[in-house]
Amino acid sequence: MMRFSDLQKKEVIEVKKGSFLGFVQDATIDMKNGKIDVLQIGGAERSLFLESKMKDLKQIKYDDVLTIGKDIVLVGKKTDK
Repeated sequence: MMRFSDLQKKEVIEVKKGSFLGFVQDATIDMKNGKIDVLQIGGAERSLFLESKMKDLKQIKYDDVLTIGKDIVLVGKKTDK
């Protein structure tokens, strides 16, 4: 079982373009099932201080997470083929 603290500060990469989106900063939890619904991504730089503002955060649906690795999270739209 992975804890959210294991997910925080991992780099988030969009696989189709190979672009760096930022770091996992926070998450929105679905209170009905207790699972992550949305990841809040932000901060182009790692920082020891919470400098990022809520308006600067991108939201990624947890359903779009393809793989969670040791240091990165790969995201993209899943296709039904």
